[in-house]
Amino acid sequence: MDELGTRIKCLRKKNGYSLRQFGEICNLSHSYISDIEKGRTNPSLQTLQTIANKLNTDMSYLLGESDNIYCCNAKCNIKDYEIIQILNNNPELKQSIYDLKNTSSQQINIFLKTWDFIKSIYESISE
Repeated sequence: MDELGTRIKCLRKKNGYSLRQFGEICNLSHSYISDIEKGRTNPSLQTLQTIANKLNTDMSYLLGESDNIYCCNAKCNIKDYEIIQILNNNPELKQSIYDLKNTSSQQINIFLKTWDFIKSIYESISE
């Protein structure tokens, strides 16, 4: 397996995506994603950019030109990626957040205030 395929597979799994799920997210077939991961085919630059965006990284990381897994462009936010990782590693928390769509606006406002509080603590710790 080449470095491009290895990096894509690793990030896909870290994000909790099956081949089929990731293919749907990228609007590509799961077999094509598998072929890329196994080094059997190379994606076009446009496809590679799509894959990088969906994995919250950039093409330079996927191509092995950088060891910085996180995006260097303004569209990506390391904190967003960390939140995704936390949610993927905590299914109960992830489910609770998904359940918010069926709650009242008052409960959502309470959640948002709590979330802002958590973010402020995180930002003060990480500085």
